[in-house]
Amino acid sequence: MNPPPPHCPACGSSATLPFESDENSTGSESFAEIMLILIIFFLSLFLVFLLFLLSRAGLPIAAILILAVFLFWRRKKEKRRQRRSQAHTFVCLDCSRNFKA
Repeated sequence: MNPPPPHCPACGSSATLPFESDENSTGSESFAEIMLILIIFFLSLFLVFLLFLLSRAGLPIAAILILAVFLFWRRKKEKRRQRRSQAHTFVCLDCSRNFKA
């Protein structure tokens, strides 16, 4: 459940909305970029599979790679959590002022 929007510090109105900017929007990846990322991802999985087949050291190296990917994913998840908890910019619908809350 989302908390109620904060009151405007200038006029005290509760008619506030989060400020949205085109600069902060995400999801502007093109189709070609997404396809390139998918190809690189599957190619790297194939290379790891070849490493398993061709090397005795494949298992320890794969374990280290899996651990590294897991730690990278966990770190990225923690950064997302920190971004959510940071102060956001709001706009008051009554006096049209921007403020952080």
